[in-house]
Parts: sequence; C-alpha cells; structure tokens
Amino acid sequence: MIDYLTDIKPLEDVGLDDANIAFALSVRTATPILCEATKVALEGSGAIAEDPVTQTRSGPLIDHYGTLSGAEAVLLAWFISHVMIRGVEITANTYPRSVEVASVISGLPAGLLDVADEIIELGGGRPDAGTTEADVVAARGQYEAEQAEEQRQQSVQAVQAEIENTWINPAMSDGVSTAAQVRAAIKAGL
Repeated sequence: MIDYLTDIKPLEDVGLDDANIAFALSVRTATPILCEATKVALEGSGAIAEDPVTQTRSGPLIDHYGTLSGAEAVLLAWFISHVMIRGVEITANTYPRSVEVASVISGLPAGLLDVADEIIELGGGRPDAGTTEADVVAARGQYEAEQAEEQRQQSVQAVQAEIENTWINPAMSDGVSTAAQVRAAIKAGL
C-alpha cells in the first residue's frame, strides 16, 4: 500500500509525473541491498569471477559490460565497482537508485536474470511491483480527502470552542443563567 506523504510527495517534489512516480515505486526494493550479499550472489552464480592474485574480473556480467557504451556502461560500471570494491549498500529502495537498478536489470542478457532476481530479493523484493498511475492518483485523492475531513473537523471544533468561550463558560461561572437562557443567547448570537 503506497502512502501519499511517504511515497508520492517526495517524488513529486523532485518533479516526477504520475507515470514516473508509479514506475519508481514499482521497481523499488523493500530495503537497501547489502553489497557484500550481492557480491556473494554474483560470484556464486558465476556472473563475476575475480582472480585473487591480479584482482581482474571476468564472467558474463563483465562480458556484458564490454558490449555497452554511454550512460548504460557508466551505470553498470558504477554498480560493479560499488558492489565489488567500495560500497556498503545499494539504496534500491529509494529514488533515483531504484530506477537505475531497474535500468541495469532491464538491459541484462537472459542468462543473468536469475541472479538479478536473487539480488532484488536480497533487498526484500519489490513490495510495490505493479503500481500504476491510477494507484498514485488514488493515494493522492485519499490523502486530499483525509486533509479535507481534518480541516472540516477543525472548523467545527473552532465553532465549538467559540460557543463555549462566548456563552457557556460565562454562564457556568455567573451562577444565575439557566439552560434556556444560554440556548437563547447562543441562537441569537449565531
């Protein structure tokens, strides 16, 4: 279940439209993905092998990287370096990293998709997979309706406080006003 203030508003604030918000929510993981566990998954699946002496890497993921250029190559290079060398976690549970991870995965060859799924599961899976624009609009509408109801209740409470301060409290303390007099004074004053 997506929440407007927690999930949608921060993405609106960075300028995303509803379609891109839905996508970002749909591809995010439940929690950050730990790099150490990701490294184990990549090495365990054979996607990456690292020579312990030369520290050179090989394997299908490295071969795939060699076929890329431009932004795709830069993004996969960051991912490999972050996981294998310097990172602690991949914040695939937040924007923009969630979208970047989805971009890396969408470009992978079929032989690497199982390990990609395993890595996503390391982050708790994608709890909001399938989020649509309609879900975003509905969450926003629910929030706006809740805000309107809260404002309505506050308005009524303000009237209640005014009535109590103007007519009821003085009548309680004067020791002579009757309920009928207070009722008449309130009706006349409203």
